[in-house]
Amino acid sequence: MVKSRTIFRRGAALLLVSVLVIGSFSACGKSEKTQSGAIAGNSSKAEDETQKIRIAWWGNQVRNDTTLAALDAYTKEHPNVTFETEFSDWSGYWDKMATQAASDNLPDIIQQDYAYVAQYQEKEQLANLDSYVSSGALKVADVNDSVLEAGKMNGSLYAVVAGVNAVSSVYNADMLKKAGLTISEHPTYSEIKELAKKIKEKLGVSTDMPASEWAVQMMARDKGEVLFDSKNGKLGISKETALQYFKDIDEEINSDWGLTIDVLQEASTAGVEGSPMATGKSWITFPGSNQISAIRSANKDKIDIAMYPKTDDAAKESMYLRPSMFWCVTEASKNKETAVDVINYFTNSETAQDNLKAERGVPISSKMAKYMEPSLDEVQKQQFDYIAKVTKVATPIDPPYPAGSNEVITLLGDLTDSVRYRESTPEDAAARFMKEANEILAKKGQ
Repeated sequence: MVKSRTIFRRGAALLLVSVLVIGSFSACGKSEKTQSGAIAGNSSKAEDETQKIRIAWWGNQVRNDTTLAALDAYTKEHPNVTFETEFSDWSGYWDKMATQAASDNLPDIIQQDYAYVAQYQEKEQLANLDSYVSSGALKVADVNDSVLEAGKMNGSLYAVVAGVNAVSSVYNADMLKKAGLTISEHPTYSEIKELAKKIKEKLGVSTDMPASEWAVQMMARDKGEVLFDSKNGKLGISKETALQYFKDIDEEINSDWGLTIDVLQEASTAGVEGSPMATGKSWITFPGSNQISAIRSANKDKIDIAMYPKTDDAAKESMYLRPSMFWCVTEASKNKETAVDVINYFTNSETAQDNLKAERGVPISSKMAKYMEPSLDEVQKQQFDYIAKVTKVATPIDPPYPAGSNEVITLLGDLTDSVRYRESTPEDAAARFMKEANEILAKKGQ
């Protein structure tokens, strides 16, 4: 499922500053192919004992394939280590993690999201990685300090950024060309809607507009607001921002150019491969930039990438660089040393980069990003170039989401559907969201 593309519940359930990207393209030349054991400098335990490492992640089929290839390569270097993999879509993943956490049965390594990682750490479910950095088992010399900070809580490292990305507008360039249209590098919502009307008229293709917490977050950032006031455990957006979001949802569903309810419902469980962008039912989608490879694999037309749309009256720069996701070792793991070595391998091994193919975003190691340059295909180069562009304008990321944010995001999805089904007006939905979201956050903060 394309996490950021749309919310549809009825059908389915400074941080990364310019030093990161600029450094990645100016680092020293290629080194020899690296072996994970040599990189990590771990004790002989990882080499002598037979171990099965459980590892879990969410994502699309491309991510599944690339991750399995990287794990197979690790096992070839360490024949004593095998993997039990757990792969889910976005919504199913968090349900599974919650169930496993409740029974103290989390995998050794879990993929984490910026929205939830702090909550897992607060519940003491993540291992502190500081000692592994100090010993050299987890090498971070080629990682910018601000990138490491994104995975730190209370001054200690609990999460390693898996890649750098940014919210984006990924569009079908062939369709735009056929319609005789162009899109700005940083379009406004009004521009997207005008293009939507013209493409519908010329090509009969609809438009899939932003509909997720990212949409609300970016509208808020345009005004200098934040989605969550994490410090005080409440929403950080104004009622005007909430209303603007729901009005846009209402406009799309009542327009001639927006996707229909049936298409949105079908897409909610289809994943990237069956998304409206992939099937040609929409000419644009709004994912994290690292998902461009998966979208391209499902749609053979030429695609390109622009910045996430901004509101017409944007007063602030809303674009920012973000961790696409994290790798974490769980506190319950009995194989922490080897689990750390696997994350170190993902971060610092050239062989791992060959297999992972930057699907989770631009590598955080400047040396690994530099290594990948000569082998980037057209779509991967688009991703790297896009991150370089965003770096030039990026502003700081919002604080990690507070406890209860997942329930707030579910509420947002339910109210989005309510407006789409014409069960609520935008005004009613906005009022309910502001009231009920703050009640959720206040209760969780007690």
